Amino acid sequence: MAGVYTFGKQATLYTAPFFLTAIRMTGGGICILGYQYFSDAKKFFIKKSFIPYLTAYIIGVFFMDNFRLQALRFIPSSNAALIATTAPFIAAFFSWWWFKEKFGMKKIGALVFGVLGMFPLLLSHLKAPQVDITSVLISYAAVIVSTTSFVLCGVLSKELIQNKKAPFLMVVGTAMTGGGLIALVLSGLFETWSPIPITDVCAVTPVLSYLFVTHSLMAYPLYNFLVQKYPITLVAFGQLSVPLFTGVLSLFFFGESLELPFFVSLAALSLSFWLFYQEEDRAGLIRQ
Repeated sequence: MAGVYTFGKQATLYTAPFFLTAIRMTGGGICILGYQYFSDAKKFFIKKSFIPYLTAYIIGVFFMDNFRLQALRFIPSSNAALIATTAPFIAAFFSWWWFKEKFGMKKIGALVFGVLGMFPLLLSHLKAPQVDITSVLISYAAVIVSTTSFVLCGVLSKELIQNKKAPFLMVVGTAMTGGGLIALVLSGLFETWSPIPITDVCAVTPVLSYLFVTHSLMAYPLYNFLVQKYPITLVAFGQLSVPLFTGVLSLFFFGESLELPFFVSLAALSLSFWLFYQEEDRAGLIRQ
């Protein structure tokens, strides 16, 4: 999952964001649907009762991937990954609202502390020289929208597969394909095709290949698989490792440095997650 921030940012240097979402998500979705058809054709179906949830899921996939890519054009990949670690808080809200999981005062306190922990990172970036404040603020907001969509997709996936009894691969494959097709239409409308929205095919091909295999075919389907087995909030805790791996990848491959405010915000988030975890454990959700 960390690679989608590090290498996604590099991909946006050579590829228009809508088109980047289109080829990754559509391609990944078609591969998953193809695997479902040839491995177990009996499960290759979509019922009418799935359509409202699938429609929301498809839109969520588009928002999740494209808003993240749009944001990466203006903010460091490690910063975007750190903001995305607010996923457990967003997941907790949806779990409380949708699945009636408990949401006590300790969780609320942890959420507030986690939000405050984002301020050192945000303020340090806004104070940097030659920064377009409007673009930066919009980009951070876009990461929040992307993260919310990421969690909402997990909720919808859980609802479709567990409650509606939809086939797992059909849900994930259809959502990815649909989200990619939305991006392809928007790319045709708003991005320059000459002949395609890629400025350097040789430079972007290895990056796209990495993203396609590790994110489209591995990380995102794995996330959907895990939310079927465990509480969404617990799965979202895995996000805490993403900024660290993003920082290491960005430093090693592209020389993107990590400043002190990043570690201050990461420490604050880690503490807030620990408080959050205590409440989850006390409620028995971790053991279940």
